[in-house]
Amino acid sequence: MTNQIKQHHGFSFVEILFAVACLSILLVPVFKMLGQGTTGVSRNRNEILAQQHASNIMSYAFFLPYDHEFLKVSPPRDTGSFEAVLGNNRFDLGMPEDQFRRTVAISEVRPPNWKHSYKIVTVVVRWQEANGLNRNVKLAGLVSR
Repeated sequence: MTNQIKQHHGFSFVEILFAVACLSILLVPVFKMLGQGTTGVSRNRNEILAQQHASNIMSYAFFLPYDHEFLKVSPPRDTGSFEAVLGNNRFDLGMPEDQFRRTVAISEVRPPNWKHSYKIVTVVVRWQEANGLNRNVKLAGLVSR
């Protein structure tokens, strides 16, 4: 009788550990890249929303008469929750997102030897990113008589 020795062909524990280590090394950058992509999308979204919130107030200011109450000369004032009135229409220009803070500053410029005066409207929207970074968007425009 011949003794038949059964040989099992398979992976040893060391080979399996080596394969898992290699896969880990290859997959970690992929997952980090996905996280960076999500952060980038969130950052872009916040920037677009902040720009739009500033543009809303700036557009409203351009439609107002020069001596309107909203356009009185003032240091930065909060306009987070704001309802605009044009004619008989009311528009909600508030910001539903709690992370944004919006201010408007109005200054008047009367150049010497110049018959026209104008006001500089500056809108600043501030917010804090998830990583703690403080960001802002600043938009300025002129309103003339």
